[in-house]
Amino acid sequence: MQLNTETLIIGAGLSGLSAAQTLVRSGRSVLVVDKGRGVGGRLATRRIGDATLDHGAQFFTVRGDMFRAHIDQALAAGVVDVWCNGFSGDDGYPRYYCPNGMTALAKWMAEDLRASGVTIATGERATAIEETVDGWHLPFESETALRATNVISTAPVPQTLDLIDAGEVSLDAERRDALDRISYKPTMALLVTLEAPSALDAPGGEQRTEDDLFTFISDNHLKGVSATPALTFHVNGQVSTDRWDDNPAIVIADLLHEAQPWIGDAPIVDVQLKTWKYAGPYTPHPERCLVARTSPGNLIIAGDAFGGPKVEGAFNSGVAAAQAIAGTSAP
Repeated sequence: MQLNTETLIIGAGLSGLSAAQTLVRSGRSVLVVDKGRGVGGRLATRRIGDATLDHGAQFFTVRGDMFRAHIDQALAAGVVDVWCNGFSGDDGYPRYYCPNGMTALAKWMAEDLRASGVTIATGERATAIEETVDGWHLPFESETALRATNVISTAPVPQTLDLIDAGEVSLDAERRDALDRISYKPTMALLVTLEAPSALDAPGGEQRTEDDLFTFISDNHLKGVSATPALTFHVNGQVSTDRWDDNPAIVIADLLHEAQPWIGDAPIVDVQLKTWKYAGPYTPHPERCLVARTSPGNLIIAGDAFGGPKVEGAFNSGVAAAQAIAGTSAP
């Protein structure tokens, strides 16, 4: 099946959805595709029995006016709320979360897009980005093919480069070098559900450093996400790299041993290990997006590796990519 669209957006995470919203508001037609089963990307929530756990992004802050306007709407809609103003004291910056799990922010944005007539196709994995005389051609594993005047890819940069290379699309040396320099850290997330309260204190979050085994620990019940006690442990990038190919059962046993101080005496109900190969950039690109090609149509690379690795940076990157197509300057 062959479909046509003005702008195809690869990735239904925060960057892809913010790009889509920006283009729709400027009167452009958009189609969004994602290889995952649902929207959100690293705005990810998992249910294990009666427990609900955020296992990707745990919270976000707001620093700029553009993202603040978006989050003010989400606050008014009851999609987000304030978790706390810091995990080791009040620093004046609210940490926002979604009471229904972090994926709720992406679902809310997706509902707005669908109400505007935008198709968001999940479970669709592109196999290449190919150049044509008047735009771009993308084949998919499902045997669907798309033709688009413009493409915005918000997938992790190595995955985007795989698509570009599969389609034998040439980039100039400076842009290709800039993309090749972007590297990511992997992250393992240990998810533990409990029969009794954990040993973590209110507000239910402990932010640590990359020198610690666990960089962030969250009690999803104290946070207000889970009906029952449930902990998320994010493992630092180096250990995640070193243990990536190890037997998952052994990794879980080792991590559980180290997690015991936060589990305390609570009996464990279930344990799962979630892995993020591209959890965040070690070396983000300084600009909010990269215009890789302008002919035969725009090919723009965006995502949380551009202009800042945080949730707000991902949002701003998608907006910047859309504005590059719409012909307006980024804020």
